[in-house]
Amino acid sequence: MRSALRALFIAYLAATALHVAWILVHEPFTFDAWNVAVTTKAKPFSVGNLIDFWSHEYTHSNPRIGQPLTYLSYKLAYFAPVASAIAMLAMALGMFVLGTGRWPKWREQSNRDLALVAIALGASWFVLPELGRTLFNRAYGANYFYGAVIQLWFLVPLRLAPDARASTGRCVAYALFGVVAGMANEHTGPTLCAFMLLYVWWLRRRDGGATKPTLAWAGTLGAIVGFAAIFFAPGQAERYDGLAQRLTLTGRLLQRGVTGNLEIFSGLVLAAAPVLALIVIVLIVGRRDADQTDARRGPLALLGVVLAASAAITMTLFVSPKLGTRFFILPTALMLAALIGFADVVLSSMRRLAPFVVLAVVASGYAAIHSIPVYARAARASEARLAALAASKPGSVFTAESFEQVQPSWWFPGDDLRDVKKREMIAEYFALSRVVFRTYDRDVPLGISDVQLTTRCEPAGAPCIDVDDWWEPGAYRGSDLAAVHKQLQRAIDRLRSTPAGQTVTRIEIEVSLAGVSPEQLPRARILLARWQPGATLVAATITRPGRSTEREVKLPPELTGRELYIYEVGGAATPLVGALRYTPKRNGVNWVLACETADCLVVGVTKIGR
Repeated sequence: MRSALRALFIAYLAATALHVAWILVHEPFTFDAWNVAVTTKAKPFSVGNLIDFWSHEYTHSNPRIGQPLTYLSYKLAYFAPVASAIAMLAMALGMFVLGTGRWPKWREQSNRDLALVAIALGASWFVLPELGRTLFNRAYGANYFYGAVIQLWFLVPLRLAPDARASTGRCVAYALFGVVAGMANEHTGPTLCAFMLLYVWWLRRRDGGATKPTLAWAGTLGAIVGFAAIFFAPGQAERYDGLAQRLTLTGRLLQRGVTGNLEIFSGLVLAAAPVLALIVIVLIVGRRDADQTDARRGPLALLGVVLAASAAITMTLFVSPKLGTRFFILPTALMLAALIGFADVVLSSMRRLAPFVVLAVVASGYAAIHSIPVYARAARASEARLAALAASKPGSVFTAESFEQVQPSWWFPGDDLRDVKKREMIAEYFALSRVVFRTYDRDVPLGISDVQLTTRCEPAGAPCIDVDDWWEPGAYRGSDLAAVHKQLQRAIDRLRSTPAGQTVTRIEIEVSLAGVSPEQLPRARILLARWQPGATLVAATITRPGRSTEREVKLPPELTGRELYIYEVGGAATPLVGALRYTPKRNGVNWVLACETADCLVVGVTKIGR
């Protein structure tokens, strides 16, 4: 039985590592991938190019130790998959060591230590805030997750050496490790340095100065040197387009005010809520034997130190030009280590540990189910986008179809082309005139972000209406054609209520999409609406019968006899005949087009999938 449990533990570690590696292999080419490509001018990996890149980043952009790791992640195909899988497992092991003060015992009869490591590993998926979004992005993973792992493991030697003493060689090695840890992140660096100084002071005070904590002193010196190296780096002045230098640290603190800084602190509370809830549950489930009172003091002391450190890290964000949940990864990881310490003490049997192990395994399965399909589809979309960009003619307008998931989530950072600066960077990189981003947008008529409307009124010279006069963003969904018509009709009524507006005999609103040529459409001219005195604006309805994947189009009598098409915006226009049913071939926005000889009228809109 014990051997079977060990085999299951190994399988669990392997499955987690495989999951992380698979996602990184299928990460789309987005975000800092473009930054690295532009900065390095797409040159392949070499040691010299790595040094050049790091030198540029240190002096002009991001001086953290994560930047050379970012370079390796993008330039060496399998560096990130392997490094991220190892980092995930190393994080769980480090939590165990910090929480318990020992290495896990492989041959322990009860396998409790292995169970605790499994709990740390699985709980990370929902305890570390938005872990998937950070870990599954090579740049964020290198700068924030790898950095958190480095700093967490920097504390491990101190946890395993109560007197913080070591040989000269080990002290030198630990000091160098401290330099790396200090360079991991400027937001956690001040707390790390302060903790090391206080820890050395506490050790000296504990034994009245009888011993010299040489290991702690070496680590303190290294951490201070490392933090100073990034804090005073030339690149800090140019980061975030110089945003960090527009205000002094005090100025930013005062600008945010009490309310703004309390909101930042509330972010820590929300991020820590899952792990703190687990600690409470563990203490409730655990035995309340009197002989555990002393044993609980260690985890309680660790939790107190961790909470104080977490508060200090959060207060550094008061003066940070950038915010985000990624800054809470290290604090919540340390809290999870404290949870493991409590579980080690109070969950004295495998029967009490079993529910938490099951929770960890379920969390890992949930993470796989919610990340693997998304990244599989995003990888295909990214490859198609890159191929289309490479095939684009210089000077042309490129229309980028959005990924299935545009906005960020717990598992996926979203589509980077929602950022206009990224589109400008890509346009310059490929010598394009412009990059247009096409996605569903509920706040524009017809539900497509790059739709353009042109209004024409007859007779020539008569007053007319503009889209800004009648469309109120946020009032209705752009894909609700009946609501679009309702707003348009109100604008027409207002126009016609004036003497000059009475002369208008015809209004047409023409639709165009950036980057779509007329050859891709059934007619060269597409209309949102055509109005004449006495006429009403009509729309078809699109329904989904039962649980079928089909869609059914129902036409009003006014549209009977028209030539009908289903246009999957950005894709193909397919004739709609017979029973007026069709099966969508792609996610996005579909239009129903009712066509005559010279033009087509959009008479129905629906959103598929995203």
